[in-house]
Amino acid sequence: MLAYPLGYITPEDRTQQQQDAHAAALAAMPRFALPFTEPGGPVKVDLTRYWKRPEAIEDIGFEFDGFHQLTGSCVGASEGDGICTLSCIQRCIGETPTKAFIPWWPFPYGRCRLAGGATRKGEGAVTSLMSQVLVREGCFNAGRPELPNFHRGDGLYLSEQTELDWSDGDSSLVEAWINIAREFPLGSCSPVYDAQSIRAGIINGYPCLNGCNLYVGSGQIHGEGENAYVRGAYDGRGGHATCFLGYWDHPDNGPLYLYSNQWPTSTYPRDPAGGGRCCIWIPESEVMKAFSQYGMGGGECMLMSHLTYTPAQPKVLDWFV
Repeated sequence: MLAYPLGYITPEDRTQQQQDAHAAALAAMPRFALPFTEPGGPVKVDLTRYWKRPEAIEDIGFEFDGFHQLTGSCVGASEGDGICTLSCIQRCIGETPTKAFIPWWPFPYGRCRLAGGATRKGEGAVTSLMSQVLVREGCFNAGRPELPNFHRGDGLYLSEQTELDWSDGDSSLVEAWINIAREFPLGSCSPVYDAQSIRAGIINGYPCLNGCNLYVGSGQIHGEGENAYVRGAYDGRGGHATCFLGYWDHPDNGPLYLYSNQWPTSTYPRDPAGGGRCCIWIPESEVMKAFSQYGMGGGECMLMSHLTYTPAQPKVLDWFV
């Protein structure tokens, strides 16, 4: 029995309507291409560090430490982590900075479920349809007074009932926010089909949404001193959506990717390398396993950008040689 909630609908479990909607969403997305310059040496980029930046904390009012899902809402909660991370990055390094904010992830979650044919409250969604909704319908700040407050403690979380109420994308509760969300669309989500594209996106400041029928359920500390980190692998099977929010050319263990989850803080040991709450580093070989679980030559991974064609960020991120 699984210890924590999942909620990503894997390709083999989708209805024909969901399969068709997924294919249409991918066909409409821009291809990932940017004028990427390869770094001159080893790289370490941890996008969760931007959660801790003074500019982001000032805008939000506190340090963001990730969302915590209580139902099978992983596609929604992971989107929330990705959007908030992107807003923190833009606030700190954008040529025209925008404010960092906590997104009300239940809105696009309900709408993406509707895009897949779900017309009632429930659990489960598709990452590609979430990406499509973010671009076409947008998202908005959770700080609006009409909305329930996120609880703080073990990440940011709502009640199970609130998650389920907003999971019905054509309910009057959700539809009342359509015009507000349209004011804040995501520039683009671009599908990628290999680990190297995830690496290139992260180095340029783009969070990566990931839907997979594998998940990382545990981890342990590896190494010592400045090279110590919490390490994991895909040790469980079940549809789950998360984010990739970091890349590291580890001097001893090679390429590592920061896997950001939405489960309790206690799921993994605290990362001595500085990764955010419920984050764990996994080797590139594990990332490639996730891609191998899919047809059509790749996995369901989407790089999130505030710009239409995912160009490179104009400023250098935290590269550690």
